[in-house]
Parts: sequence; C-alpha cells; structure tokens
Amino acid sequence: MAAVCLTILAAVSCTHVDDTLGQDFIPGGNDKLSLHIDTLGLGEGEAITASQVFYDSIGLAGSTRHTRGAMNLHIAYMGRSSDPTFGKITAASIATCLPSEPVRPYFYRGRHSTFDSVKLSLNMKLVSGDPSVRQRFNVYRLRDTLAYTTDTIYYQSFRYEDHIESEPAFSFEYSGTPADIEEIKLDVLPAGEAFLKEMMAADTTLFYSDRYYEYLRQFKGFAIVPDTSTPENAALYVNYLPNTYLNLYYQRDRDDWEIEVDDENKEREITAYMQLAFTDNDTRDNTSIASIRRDYSGTPYAALNEGQRIEAEGVAYVQGIGGMATVLTFPDSFFESLEARKPSPDYTIYINQAQLFVWVPEHTATAYDRAFQMMGSYSNYGKMSIIADYYISDSETTSVEVPYDGKLNRNPGKGYYRMDISSFLQHALLNDDDESRSLTLGGTYTPYEPFSDYFTTLMVAGSERPVQVRVVYTLIKPNGEQ
Repeated sequence: MAAVCLTILAAVSCTHVDDTLGQDFIPGGNDKLSLHIDTLGLGEGEAITASQVFYDSIGLAGSTRHTRGAMNLHIAYMGRSSDPTFGKITAASIATCLPSEPVRPYFYRGRHSTFDSVKLSLNMKLVSGDPSVRQRFNVYRLRDTLAYTTDTIYYQSFRYEDHIESEPAFSFEYSGTPADIEEIKLDVLPAGEAFLKEMMAADTTLFYSDRYYEYLRQFKGFAIVPDTSTPENAALYVNYLPNTYLNLYYQRDRDDWEIEVDDENKEREITAYMQLAFTDNDTRDNTSIASIRRDYSGTPYAALNEGQRIEAEGVAYVQGIGGMATVLTFPDSFFESLEARKPSPDYTIYINQAQLFVWVPEHTATAYDRAFQMMGSYSNYGKMSIIADYYISDSETTSVEVPYDGKLNRNPGKGYYRMDISSFLQHALLNDDDESRSLTLGGTYTPYEPFSDYFTTLMVAGSERPVQVRVVYTLIKPNGEQ
C-alpha cells in the first residue's frame, strides 16, 4: 500500500520495579529496560500488495480426527446464480445416505405394493441470486463409493459426472425463498423405479446399523444436480444435511399406522415409509462433497479462469463457498525497514508479536453482518494450512478451537480484522522468496466458515485505510544480550 505503518515496540532489557524478577530468563539481566516506540513507513510507491487468486478446491492437509470431521461438512449447495462482479456459480450436492433407523424384516409385512412415491425433505437457505426463477433439479444415483480419506471439502475440479448413473432417478422443480424445511414430492423416473424395486427386494439385514458399510457398497448415495435447462441467473441455496431425508413410501394394511404423503395421494390413506438420511446417524460417517463451479467470464476477474493472479487496487475480496481469496505480498522494503532498526548487522531481530490489521470499507451493521465474522491467514488456503500462530486444539474433544483474535471489530469507524502473524513475519524476515513473504486471507479454519457467506470486501493498497502491521520485537546483541 502507498503508506504502510509499522508501530515498533522494542524491549531492550530489565525493569526498575523488581530488578530480581525474571533476571535468570534474560541474558544480561543487570541491564536496564528502555522502551522505544517507532513508526516506520515504506518508500513512495512501495506497498504491501494485494492480489486476487482463485482456489479450485478447499480441503484439509493431514489425517487427523479433526480432518475427518471437517471433510464431512454436513452442508451442501445446489442451484445456479450469476453476479456481474463474481461471475456464474453452479452448485451440486453429492452425498451418501443411510437408513435413519435400523429396518427389521417385519417392516415389509402387509405391503400392497412396492415403493410408489418419494419425498425429499430439505433444510435450505437462500445464498444468492434471484429466487423467483424456477429451477429444475435432477437426482442421480452414485455408481462409485465416495472415500472420505481422499475426497476433500469442496471441488471445482471434482467431476461428479464421472461417478453418477447416466440417467437421473428422480427430478423436481423449485423456486422461492425457503421456509427452513421444504418437503418436495419427486417425479419418479424409470431409473428411479428400478431403484425402488431394488430397495424393496434387498435383504433386510442389509439395513441393520452394523452393516452400513455393506449397505453403502450397494446403495452408494445420490447427487442433486441443477438440470442443464436451469437459467444461469437463478438462485443458489445452501442445504443443511442433518435435516435432509429421502422418504420412500408404500401402502400397508389398514390396521397399521398411517401417514399422509401429500394432497395428491390422500386416497392412499394407509402408507409406510423408509427414511434415508444424508448425514451421520448413530455415529455412522456419511460422506458429502460440495461441488461448486465458478466461471468469471465477462467480469473484471475473467483471468482467474486461467489461473492468473489479478492485482487488487483499493479493495479486495474474499468469497465464501470457495472462489476468490486475497493474497498479501510483503515487499523487500518492509523487511529492510525492520533491518534498519538494528544498531549493527551483527544484531538479531526477534519478533515477539506481529498483528495484521485489515479494514472493511463500510462501517454499517448491514456491511458487518454480510462480512465474515472471522478471517483467517494461511500459507496455503487450498489445503487450509494455517500459519503457526493459528493452532488447532488437540484435546480429547473433537471440537476445533481457534484462539487467535481474527474477529471483525464492529465498532463504528473501526471495522477491521486483526490477526496474529508473528511466526509468519519471523519466517519471512529470514527468507526472501515470494512464497515466504506472502499470505492468503480467507475464511477461518472452522469447517463451516469458508462456506457461510457470499463475500467480504477488504481495503488494501491505494485505499484510505490500507493494511497495517504492528510489530513488537526484541533486538539481541551479538553476545546474546537483549
């Protein structure tokens, strides 16, 4: 940015208050403490630059229990939307599903027919676009097993078309703003009729809770995909899988319990159903993938389609549900300014704390509500490789703790994200390559955050409130004294 400020607090020695407290921990403990506050600036035309990049997928590196939990986000996306700045988005939901309750042999007793109607229950929320545009969705059976050990959270490049049956089993139309739980009767297509007959003919012991791996080998799951006829300027929805079910109905004898399917089927007074759940049930691990495809053609960011970086001027963006992220690159002059604080080249600089401040342009409740509530800093956002200051709790619980202060400050006139980048800056000070001196701003490590909002606008180089860094460092003499 045109004027990047560094507030430097330099601790040099010990204290007058108690000259014995901690003296064993500081080399040269008999020295006096002096505190200096310096403000450093970069030269004219020099800046911490911001670039827009596009991430094809978001996943988690490693193989820990946190990774497994994050790879099964239990949220999915479906639909199409278009924006003049952020381009076109097409989203599909791919997930395994299991009987929500163990099915015993007596389940089929007294039936009059095979499964004859299907209802899909969705728990949706509008994300973006025009909900008045009616969309058609197709529901395909998966022909390949999804592996949570290899599949990641979100794909642009994941070709679900290579893993589904050639013809859809069911279809439905939808428009409007969801009212939480939506119950939709599906049109049963020929491939769907074959699936229902296969379910009715299956060995019922396959539906026992201790045989769900065997169940998934035969019934691998579904993909909910926008039909090719759906307009690009429709709406994008998020769907919460813990409240997503596929209910398969058939008729039973009158002395059994009854369920009304819908107004069209009220003459079938006595019905029963099998419920297939799209998320974990009884500690079983369903696998889900959010397939989100972006096309920036016709927007200022069309070059992102070819993997190019686009330098941001004034403002930069971080998108939810994948897409654009912001890379900050620190110029050499930033570190030269730090090095200039050393009395001689033999001194060493130790970064005690470095805090990054990034402002949002609007200071209104609406702007704050639209923005990410927390922002993360990553060395590799595609794999969500957090910088070392952002660690994950490895406690006995499976909860993910994010201890850094990356929350959006909502005070009037002070809307900024503050992030600890101490280890990043120390590493960058010792390494002069572009990779070491660049970090990516994106959603936080918590699984839902990268997918929860549409976009966040950030002020960068050339704006009235450019990115700032506050550094607390220690100068260490050649003999090891501070």
